[in-house]
Amino acid sequence: MASERTVIVFFAGNEVGGAATHVATWAEALRHAQVHSRYRFVSLGDGPLAERLRRMGMLSGQVTGTAGAVRGLTAAIRQERAWILHSHGPRMNILASFAASRAGVIWTATIHSHPRYDFEGHRLKAALFPRLHLWRLAHARGLFVVQPALADVLPCRTILEVPNAFRPRPAQLAREDAARLWRDRLGLGPQARLVGIVARLDPVKQIDVAIRAVARLREMDVHLLVAGDGRDRARLQSEADACGAADRVHFLGHLDEVAELYAALELHVLPSKSEGSPFSILEAGYYGAANIGADVPGIRRMLRDGEAGLLVPPGDHDALADAMRRMLMDRGLCAAYVERFQTLVLPNYTPERMVVAYERGYTVLEEDALRSGWKLPIDGVREEVSR
Repeated sequence: MASERTVIVFFAGNEVGGAATHVATWAEALRHAQVHSRYRFVSLGDGPLAERLRRMGMLSGQVTGTAGAVRGLTAAIRQERAWILHSHGPRMNILASFAASRAGVIWTATIHSHPRYDFEGHRLKAALFPRLHLWRLAHARGLFVVQPALADVLPCRTILEVPNAFRPRPAQLAREDAARLWRDRLGLGPQARLVGIVARLDPVKQIDVAIRAVARLREMDVHLLVAGDGRDRARLQSEADACGAADRVHFLGHLDEVAELYAALELHVLPSKSEGSPFSILEAGYYGAANIGADVPGIRRMLRDGEAGLLVPPGDHDALADAMRRMLMDRGLCAAYVERFQTLVLPNYTPERMVVAYERGYTVLEEDALRSGWKLPIDGVREEVSR
């Protein structure tokens, strides 16, 4: 086998949320890791994620458009003499599949969420893009998943697991001070109890379930802090008005830094109908907030079947309200869940584990390709004998 493989990592420059954190954490870890591969990160257009990698010195190039992206990727593969093209995100996966086919290289992708829900809330896109995405995924040499349950819906024989990773940055304030800071910002009294969600405002997150749950806790001075933005914001604000909780639901918009917010929360809730491997749960647990999540595969696995956080049926606001009430009335229970989370969960989601998983996965994909007749590039010449 050749001495060093080149991998082109393709992502959307304007990506936000969990997939963006995954790519950025991986890129940062690679700056200090000793690996077999040479990595080149290429973005589709500009945006927060592209800028983040640019500041790290890890952004190698950009492509634009649709046809232009396929041409640009193909040219980058040939210029870099890459063996592997690795994409992130449904649209990037579709484009990368065509570029890899043109260039005759191994194509893989990381699947961060259930393909069925990627375009929920967009009627036309939801009808078309999931099918197109799944059709192209069938052309991958293999696929990485951030949690095993995603493999059940993917049209690919080789499935490789890679953990999300969290690189902790200590909060600048103690938890009591952070809570006081946020109460003051929102004009709340000293007895207000703070629970929160950090997520894009998207139908799949089911934030309306959390809003209705807070509305049920009328006997408690509970406030829901929602950090994030998205197309669902107007509907969620209307939901808060309709259930009489507008004065207890606070939409904070996008926050560049969330450490102090997590540190201020007693509880972090995530009522999503589907999740891959949510960073928000990792971050909340690290900063000391107890987690309550919907009982869906990605959350159930991260909370160790309820050992490291409470699980509630997805879509059930009454069950979520009961779980929140139980936790808020028992600070010792909250503390026990946080301790178990930090002991049992966090060590499994380190950047070093992510880097190792990708490197091992590439070796598996190469060996599989070689068995099927694909030849490694020699002196810049690439040959696809059979597929």
